[in-house]
Amino acid sequence: MPETLIKVSGIIDRSSASQNPIIAEGLSAILNGDGKLLRPGLLLLSSQFGGALKHNSEKCLSLAAAIEMLHVATLIHDDVIDDSPLRRGQPSVHTSYGKQDAVLIGDFLLSRCFILVSEYSSQEQALALARAISVICSMEIEQNSSRYQADTSIRRYFKKIMGKTALLFSLACYVGAAEAKASSESAARLRRVGYNMGMAFQIIDDILDYTGSAETVRKALGNDFKAGIVTLPLIFALTMDGSGELKKLTVPGQFALADSGRVIALVKESGGIEAARSCAKKYTDRALREISLLPGGAPRDMLEKLTQRLLVRNY
Repeated sequence: MPETLIKVSGIIDRSSASQNPIIAEGLSAILNGDGKLLRPGLLLLSSQFGGALKHNSEKCLSLAAAIEMLHVATLIHDDVIDDSPLRRGQPSVHTSYGKQDAVLIGDFLLSRCFILVSEYSSQEQALALARAISVICSMEIEQNSSRYQADTSIRRYFKKIMGKTALLFSLACYVGAAEAKASSESAARLRRVGYNMGMAFQIIDDILDYTGSAETVRKALGNDFKAGIVTLPLIFALTMDGSGELKKLTVPGQFALADSGRVIALVKESGGIEAARSCAKKYTDRALREISLLPGGAPRDMLEKLTQRLLVRNY
């Protein structure tokens, strides 16, 4: 792990410290669960496109820590809603401490996130973060209300993952650039880079729910489907369901009872995975086009390599 991200992890640990043993243990389990720290990394990388703030300054590192704390808090809440047993290869917080305590632990982390933001960010970025949380919550409510509804449209799916994932990627890139006083053109371009990266990232995540290995992805295969969450591979597969078997398995009243193994097989056979992967590549290509128009140098090269690597990941 790069030295700057090690420092970010240290700030997160210090900022989220608590005398309460349940909070301390619950956060330790998820914060030390081998997270990728992708969003903080994007913020730090984007800050290198501006000259007013060093990417390893206390302000930049603290804002990166706040972005990750917000992300982890939403993960804790997500797992409660989805009843997911694992997170980052470890028992999820609610599995170990119960749903009520898990929600409160997530709320505690959110409060510490805002303390960091209030200390180190401009009012504009603090408002942007607050707005992001409201959108994330709205999208989670929408996802929860549409469980086991296989007639979800592609447009509705894109709207959901925009709020669930792409928004925070976009915010990380923009905040890093804006706080470092990058040009308004570069900051806006980095916002778009983050958005397209986030869209592609979530689509690949949803593909891995059908194709990944439990050991690599660190969660059970088909977990989203079992929870009634309709994602792009299934949406595409239903449009190419020549036999009608997949549609029968996912009609109201049958979806929750369907054999997930059979559904996964049908999604693969129908071409749903390939169609979703093609869609992820389109978003990746859009991100790469935006990156190619950023000022040249090591930060741009690193951002390009990262974007390409995320498209072919298996974790």
